[in-house]
Amino acid sequence: MRSTMRIAYFTGGDVGAGHLMRGLAIGRALRRAGIAAEYRMFGPQLRFPILATLDYDVVPLVPAELRNAALAPVSALGRAITAYAPDLLIADLYWAPLRHLPIAGCEAWLLIRSCPRAWFGGPPDARFDPRRFTRIIGIEPVHPGVVTEHVDPVVVCNPDECRPPGALRAHLGVAPGAPLVVVTHAGVPGEIDALAESASESVVRCDLLGDAALFPLAEWLGDADAVIAGAGYNSFWEAQWLGWAPRTTFTPFTRMIDDQAWRIANCGSYRMRANGADTLAGWARRG
Repeated sequence: MRSTMRIAYFTGGDVGAGHLMRGLAIGRALRRAGIAAEYRMFGPQLRFPILATLDYDVVPLVPAELRNAALAPVSALGRAITAYAPDLLIADLYWAPLRHLPIAGCEAWLLIRSCPRAWFGGPPDARFDPRRFTRIIGIEPVHPGVVTEHVDPVVVCNPDECRPPGALRAHLGVAPGAPLVVVTHAGVPGEIDALAESASESVVRCDLLGDAALFPLAEWLGDADAVIAGAGYNSFWEAQWLGWAPRTTFTPFTRMIDDQAWRIANCGSYRMRANGADTLAGWARRG
């Protein structure tokens, strides 16, 4: 029997960096809590160079295989999860690829953010089955009927982990006292260009995963006089939790399963009491 708990994080998301950053947030929270656990992320190929330095296993996701009860266990994802043999599997929103995997031997949690109600349907050969998950956890102020528990939003770092004042200016070569307006985004190619073009002033562009020295960027942005960003989950909740929301201009981008305009309109007054990643880590500790 293993003496160390083994935790797997799975995402099927391949648009932007949001799902990856949530996986990193949970891994960092486990370390902050001093939990003796192995932790590994599984998901599709992403376009960010930083991926090669992370504990992230790239796994091809073939819908025709994963929707087939006979083929899913021997698919690339099925083999990867089975070989890792997690004690706890945390799935970020994308439940369908796991529908036919043999995960009965481990506890499984599903994290839910804003998404269409139709998300909890599924094709005829892979219908959503809430019984597959011990916990179905809302990670922002949404209340679809499948959610059984809520935590505050999951953020990659806490205020006491942020870089000291002046750190970003020093790294970028911006003189102390000079204006520093940062455009930050890691969505669809071209979107950060649109954000930069919308600014009426000179800006510094920071792709969330483009500069390894600034990774994770959330630790650095307290130094910015203003931030221009998309309204994806991570950018929005990082700004709320770490304190730069009042000086951030959010622009919603269209996504099939994320309503960024809803987030801007409905979540600005929500006050986080904790980092949801730390709450999840506490639940994992208690087993």
